[in-house]
Order: sequence, then C-alpha cells, then structure tokens
Amino acid sequence: MSKTLTLEIPDEVFSTYQNFAENKGETAEKIVLEFVINNAPLSKKVNGNDSQKAEERFARHFGAINSGDARSADNEKIDADLIRAYEGTNDDE
Repeated sequence: MSKTLTLEIPDEVFSTYQNFAENKGETAEKIVLEFVINNAPLSKKVNGNDSQKAEERFARHFGAINSGDARSADNEKIDADLIRAYEGTNDDE
C-alpha cells in the first residue's frame, strides 16, 4: 500500500532536482521519491530492507578499528586527553 504526499518546495530547490532528473532521463518526482526512500529512517524501508538487517550490516563494523591503545575507550583517559588538549590552546591566535 502507498500514500500520496504533497510537498511544497522552493522553486530553486525544485529546479535543482528537475535539472538533475533531466540529465538522468527521469522526472523530478521520481528522483525525490528515490531520495526519500534511500534516506528513510531504519524502520521498514520500501525496498524491503528492515531495521534488523540494517543493524546487522552496521554491526559488522564493530571492532573494525584498532587504535593500538587498550585504553582508547576509557572515558577518564579521554577526558584527561581533552583537558590537556584544551589547556594547550591559545585564545590569542
């Protein structure tokens, strides 16, 4: 099932989408619809991807970066590093 949504957008915004669509041989409406679908929240997307699948794809990246510092996620260490960095700034610059 689908719903109809009417949008009122500034002429210059529509012109941008219209020019882009014409270059692709599409309509501005189709380009805007594709943008909405591709940028929808992670609930259920129209293209069939549900939030569980999206979360699983995202979770594959967990732990993918190794900083080389076993304490890199230690909040106290991060706070101390930030304090040192801010103390070193010079407002006269």
